[in-house]
Amino acid sequence: MPLPIPPLQDVVRLTGPDVATTAANFRKHLLSQGPAWSYDPSKRLAKAVFAAEMSRRAAVAACGHGGHVLGRPYNALVGGLIWDAAQDRGRFMCHDLAARHLHLRSDMAIKVNPSFFFIEGGRPVLFYLQPRSGHVPSKDGLRVIASAIHSLYAIDEWANADMLLLDLSKPEGCKERAVAPYSFADLPPLPTAELERFFQRFVDAYDLLTSEGIERAPRRPRPPRDRGDGLFNPPPA
Repeated sequence: MPLPIPPLQDVVRLTGPDVATTAANFRKHLLSQGPAWSYDPSKRLAKAVFAAEMSRRAAVAACGHGGHVLGRPYNALVGGLIWDAAQDRGRFMCHDLAARHLHLRSDMAIKVNPSFFFIEGGRPVLFYLQPRSGHVPSKDGLRVIASAIHSLYAIDEWANADMLLLDLSKPEGCKERAVAPYSFADLPPLPTAELERFFQRFVDAYDLLTSEGIERAPRRPRPPRDRGDGLFNPPPA
């Protein structure tokens, strides 16, 4: 079975300055079990939180309601930070945006998935959420993500598009998360050749681990259906 392709954020985080470093990072990633929960609830609700007229308390409650019980406090926190970022921008009508794929070669592609877009100052603005507090790309890595988004979306009639990449990680040496919004002006797209060299290191590392016969470790089990406590029938205390 082919090795799984990690999400864009992890591909960027794992790719080092050379193939050997990238392979070592990717090997460690594959052999770890990974977390038992994800930020899917807050990612799924980011559009509603950013666009809707709701209180911060409601945004926190909505994002912290579903998903694995261990992840609910973290998703709730992210929901509040998305709300904070929305207050700084004002309210916009937000629109769904289909994912696209960055093809590294004919049999390998990475999904690039901004959550939604809105129009600000006559320009489409692509929203991308980085919800993790740690294990995140550096600012140079965020520039790679921005470059991938730009190459797939800021084209043709959207050539003037901008981006709101919302990084909610903890700055180095800090105990609390910070809301860090980035635009294409903050993270200017890399030259095509430089972007290709970056992802080629991951491709070469992928092929190296495939030739070694590395297999992905079993994932931590997740409940098949865990969507939060019922709104009208909460469990007894």
